[in-house]
Amino acid sequence: MLQHWFHTALLLLRQQQLYALTIILTLGLTLGALVATFNLNYQLFMAPLPYPDAERLQLVRGSQWQQDKQVSKEWLPAQAQLDIYRQNWPETDSKALHNISIDVAQNLPGNPSFNLGYVTPEFLPMFDAPLALGRHLSPAEGLDSQVPVTVLSYQVWQQHFAGDPAVLGKTLQFRGVSFTVVGVLAAHFVEPVLAAPGWSTDLWLSYDFHDMGTPNWSFNSNQMHLLLKLKLGSNPAQLAHSFEQWAAPEFTAANQSNAFLKNSSVRWRLEPVRSRILGDAAGLSLSLLAGSMLLCAIAIANIANLVLGRAMAQQRSLTIRIALGARPAHLFRQYLTEFSLLAIPALLLCLGVAEACYQSLQAGYAGPLPRLQELGSGALSVLFAIALLVVLCLTLSAWLTRQLNYRQLQQSLQQSGKGATVQVSGRTRQLLLMSQTLFCLVTLIYCSQIFVQALAKLRQPSGLDLHTYQVALTQGALLTSSQNEERRQLFVQAAEVVKQQSNARLVGVGGYPPISFWQAGFAMSSVSQQADATRLYPSYRFSGDAEYLKALGLQLQSGEMFSPQQVLNQDNVVVISSSLAHRLAADFATDGSLIDKVLYLRGATTPSRIIGVVSDLTLPGQSDSAAVYTPATPPAFPHLLVRLADGKSLSRDLVNQALAQVHPQLKVFRFHTSAEIFAEHTQDAKVATIVTAALSLLALALAGLGIFAVIRTQIQLRQYELAVRQSLGARPQHLLQLTLVDSLKPLLWAVLLLILAYSSLQLSLQLGWSFSFAQQLQIAPLNASIALLTVLLLTTLIVLGCVRSLLSRPVVHALRGTAIS
Repeated sequence: MLQHWFHTALLLLRQQQLYALTIILTLGLTLGALVATFNLNYQLFMAPLPYPDAERLQLVRGSQWQQDKQVSKEWLPAQAQLDIYRQNWPETDSKALHNISIDVAQNLPGNPSFNLGYVTPEFLPMFDAPLALGRHLSPAEGLDSQVPVTVLSYQVWQQHFAGDPAVLGKTLQFRGVSFTVVGVLAAHFVEPVLAAPGWSTDLWLSYDFHDMGTPNWSFNSNQMHLLLKLKLGSNPAQLAHSFEQWAAPEFTAANQSNAFLKNSSVRWRLEPVRSRILGDAAGLSLSLLAGSMLLCAIAIANIANLVLGRAMAQQRSLTIRIALGARPAHLFRQYLTEFSLLAIPALLLCLGVAEACYQSLQAGYAGPLPRLQELGSGALSVLFAIALLVVLCLTLSAWLTRQLNYRQLQQSLQQSGKGATVQVSGRTRQLLLMSQTLFCLVTLIYCSQIFVQALAKLRQPSGLDLHTYQVALTQGALLTSSQNEERRQLFVQAAEVVKQQSNARLVGVGGYPPISFWQAGFAMSSVSQQADATRLYPSYRFSGDAEYLKALGLQLQSGEMFSPQQVLNQDNVVVISSSLAHRLAADFATDGSLIDKVLYLRGATTPSRIIGVVSDLTLPGQSDSAAVYTPATPPAFPHLLVRLADGKSLSRDLVNQALAQVHPQLKVFRFHTSAEIFAEHTQDAKVATIVTAALSLLALALAGLGIFAVIRTQIQLRQYELAVRQSLGARPQHLLQLTLVDSLKPLLWAVLLLILAYSSLQLSLQLGWSFSFAQQLQIAPLNASIALLTVLLLTTLIVLGCVRSLLSRPVVHALRGTAIS
């Protein structure tokens, strides 16, 4: 019997292949996106971390405060973290230090760059890191042991050692130190990303050899992390309070002479490792889920309209079956069988679309997201997709069975057929059309908001010269074997040699540029009028010579740039950005010029004289353009900014050859064009524009198909009435107006419902009710108007297309009850 039902359903669907294909594609595409975004959010918010006792893993964090005002959200003295690690705390099972860096392997061909993780021996076992070869760091190789050993990631083992099983015992040289390979991590190790989003560690080395410098109570580093594994029953808030009480006297005593820190305090907190790994990904992942749910809502309304239209087309067969004794249960079984047959290919397409979404996310097209390594089409995805389709098939079958008017179907065989057709509640049709229009409007407004913001970010002039090269240098063993001044002179010589070898127009040397390969960025500093002033002016701080500033693209607005002598002497002079100059002008009570005025840099006890004002840089990821530039050649982490003549290019090999003429320890460890780096920092905006545009087009296509099905159904139901009106002399324009007004009523109800919902949310905010999503929901009138006009135009065109076929045929056909083709 079941085989007969499936055979009959298959024959019926083969007769309407376009109908079947439309439903399969609609379900497969929209449910595939929903399954992928559901799995992503499950992975981020609900799936357990792949580490033992993950809920007991905590990251020590802190913030700097002055007089109950937060100065820096992320600030914790490096020395405090080091001292806590060395002490015994009864609430902890184990502690680990972690520090990230980037360096060049000096004894490998091509001097490749690696992401380094300097760790104490407890770190990798704390996360149960599986091994492919060898072992983890041993306790004898811990803090202060000065034993240089390293554990390779699986990728480095395969790429640079060809998976050689004899890799144990080989060495890698960084900054003149040879690190012995003692282990290789397994391919399935999921690294806890505690630093920059998207960071992936290549090598794990002994913590003693980090390049952070000597820790102290005045220095904070976003590269350093202290991890704790708490004992069962330990209170994280209470332990953080104990840390704060212990550290407060030490911090105060160590910073009595520091003008910027002597009145500050540090507030400690423990952050679950899970929260740290999640980071700021919640907003993006939930937005993707919301978008896919809206698409599914439109798709379901679309399918409901299609099946209603098809039920009308089957009027004759339905009435005959009912006359022969078919009951609602028989019709339900028929519809369920048909939907089940359509669900099988839709499931395969759904899983294929979901897998494509996973690959796209893992390729970084949506930006850096955590836990992507664990994402895939597992049992959960398949079960979720099957459950969705089963529920949808049952719901549609039951709903369609209930919508048909059986009494009128039984009577239709006794009528002449004029004006008779499958009767479906007019309220149901109007509700379907209103819901479809509402979902489409919400999707268009939602996408247009994001699209406009992302496009503005892409089109906003940055002020940065993108026709330059950023060359980050590593100095190898020079970092420990030479004095700061000696290294500065070598970096200046390197800039001169690179300029000669490449025939560059500009080669400047300085610290990290305002926008660089370092995606994590750096916290803002500040300046003030007095050394102990409480009024601080937040600003970014960068250093370099005059050619460095010119290569950035900064335009001098007043005053002058640094002279070579000022850079050589590290003089207390500064160049400030235009936005910072405007903020300082009012409080300095000047006649409009800040040249030769003095200000204090954060942490400085001597003033710096302002010698120039330059243009602003408006950069992605930076909320402020205020910046101060100092004349300095950094003793560590130097960067060359190279500006060539138009049409010329530069290579990493050429720069390395030039550096070898200065000193054999100098190497390139990052080589990018500024355009490439800028593109990386604006990748999220590019993805947002593409995704929102695609979502809008897909939403319009789905809504258009559903609106077409409903309007076509309405016209079929009213074709006899319209034909009578036409035969009595009604003009085509009158019939078109009548149909258009009837079809636009659901759009009006959708707009009113949207306005009511939005007004309610805004009112709730004014009354003090807290809804995090409502606080971010601000509809731009222009975006809402464009979305409304788009749906209005789409509906009008569909009505014109449907009515045109009715008005262009002889009236007698409609009076005889002939269906619209």
